[in-house]
Amino acid sequence: MQPMLLTLPDATTVRIRPIAPEDKPLLSAGLRMLSPETAFRRFLSPKVSFSADELRYLTEVDQVDHVALVAVDAETGGLIAVARSVRVADDTAELAIVVGDRWQRKGLGRRLVELLAERAGVEKFSGTMLANNRGAVRLMRGFGTHVDRDVIDAGVREIVVQVPSRGLAVAPMH
Repeated sequence: MQPMLLTLPDATTVRIRPIAPEDKPLLSAGLRMLSPETAFRRFLSPKVSFSADELRYLTEVDQVDHVALVAVDAETGGLIAVARSVRVADDTAELAIVVGDRWQRKGLGRRLVELLAERAGVEKFSGTMLANNRGAVRLMRGFGTHVDRDVIDAGVREIVVQVPSRGLAVAPMH
């Protein structure tokens, strides 16, 4: 995948590209920029740093069964968002996404999920989130063509959605 440019509603230009092993420092800095609440919503527990093993897992991906994209500010190079899908079955990938606090609710998460869907080669996305994470619930329920599963247990919610077919082309980035 070639890097793509996207202009957000606030006129920020975002570069979206595959994650690379060289992004370890970028990921570490990005985590420190998240509010504790946003980090908790993404990792389902407090998170202030990554271990070397976690950074290796998060950045050294095959872009086939583990697809990961980063969105960076085109001017500063600062991390804005990370989205990934990890195949957990032949037809299903687990979806995980985090968007930095000041860039939330601008459509970036939705666009990243669409890009992952193009690349993941699966029929379903599974997302695990805090049951009260309205943004993640909206994103998952609004993305899929059909909700296969929506289960809440012990404050955690799992939603499984059918990925739109590739025939439903995603609008190109501008």
